[in-house]
Amino acid sequence: MVPVDVAIVGGGASGTLVAVQLLRQARAPWRIALIERGGALARGIAYGPAESCHLLNVPAAGMSALPDDEGHFVRWSGAAPDAFVARPVYGAYLEALLTDAHARASAGVALQLVCGEASSVAVEGGGVRIALRDGREIRARAAVLALGNLPRRDPSVPDGGLYASPLYRRSPWERGALDGIPPDAEAILLGSGLTMVDTALSLLRRGHRGTIHALSRHGLLPQVHGAASGPRQPRIGASGVRGLIRALRAAVFRGGDWRPAFDALRPVTQRIWSRLSVAEQRRFLRHLRAHWDVHRHRMAPEVGAAVARLRGSGQLAVHAGRIQAFGLDGGSAVALYRPRGDRRTRELRAARVVDCTGPASSLAEVRHPLVQSLLAQRLAVPDVLGMGFATDRDGALRGGAGGLLFTLGTLRRGELWESTAIPELRTQARAVATRLVDSLSLPCAAEAIV
Repeated sequence: MVPVDVAIVGGGASGTLVAVQLLRQARAPWRIALIERGGALARGIAYGPAESCHLLNVPAAGMSALPDDEGHFVRWSGAAPDAFVARPVYGAYLEALLTDAHARASAGVALQLVCGEASSVAVEGGGVRIALRDGREIRARAAVLALGNLPRRDPSVPDGGLYASPLYRRSPWERGALDGIPPDAEAILLGSGLTMVDTALSLLRRGHRGTIHALSRHGLLPQVHGAASGPRQPRIGASGVRGLIRALRAAVFRGGDWRPAFDALRPVTQRIWSRLSVAEQRRFLRHLRAHWDVHRHRMAPEVGAAVARLRGSGQLAVHAGRIQAFGLDGGSAVALYRPRGDRRTRELRAARVVDCTGPASSLAEVRHPLVQSLLAQRLAVPDVLGMGFATDRDGALRGGAGGLLFTLGTLRRGELWESTAIPELRTQARAVATRLVDSLSLPCAAEAIV
């Protein structure tokens, strides 16, 4: 094995999209390494452990992985443009796209899969050295950190031994996270967003009959997609968060449905976000983020109907409150929380507590060793909001990396805000690939991978 031109750390959706774009653009001789700890490509958390009951939260027409061919996924899948396709199908699509791009790549353009977990990155000798947890090292002229959604830390409350017990799972996507829960037992899902919804549907698919408690600070469930309609562009006048909210309200008043107005903001959200002052961005995060997320990241109509049935029957109970502590008592998990607007502490008991709060929302919450290594070496620096890394226009890390390290997706959310869904990821992936192909025009030297 010889050194590579580009090493991509992470073989999920974002890493796959970068690899596809490099394969489509590169000319020989070129070598690409795709490093994935699980060995299975194009899946990641979003599409790897997904079940047939888990649907995409964007219609098929918006899910093409190619920014220059918006109808690609619809043609590949045969789905109607307004259909909400199962997540495993989309994982298969990304894998097929990568396979096809590899087969069509120019002669001499090579892609190799490296099964392993990157633990640290160093910049030296005008290149990048990536250390894997098993002791191997990979040398590249540049690297792309496609780390996807990063897990957050456990809730910072007394846990009474719960976190070390089998009654707690840090993610519903862990192997066996929902196994062994008695069908009639109660379960506590931390969070009330799309991850919680998918987990509740998984429990239902397993024949679960007990009460499912969804506990989050605001108790807000994702909204539901409506019938497809044309965009209604809001007129954004005054700057700042107040101007944005006023524009949305005016568009709804004119048309009667907030969804088209909200969707029409999608292509310009990054521009609006970049024009807000840092103070206004922080204000948005403090007061509006939770409400924005449940309107922006909506449920498919079929999923919304299933959730409505669960709530109507009482099987899904949504609680708004702040966790005070956890504990163990007689084989049950105990959660103490303070309901929103109430000073009294209440108790929930369950056979399992599953953290469904989703990815970390700030670097302070991230416990990924590679992220910590980059920050410690100053190869990456936080953005001004502390949500991710500071980057340039094409995703190159600001700091001491010298333009050799790039990222996309969640780690750019502080600067771009809209940075986690396929329409944004595919555009970022193309920009990163184009920059790398243009800058790495000379073949790499023949040195060995240790």
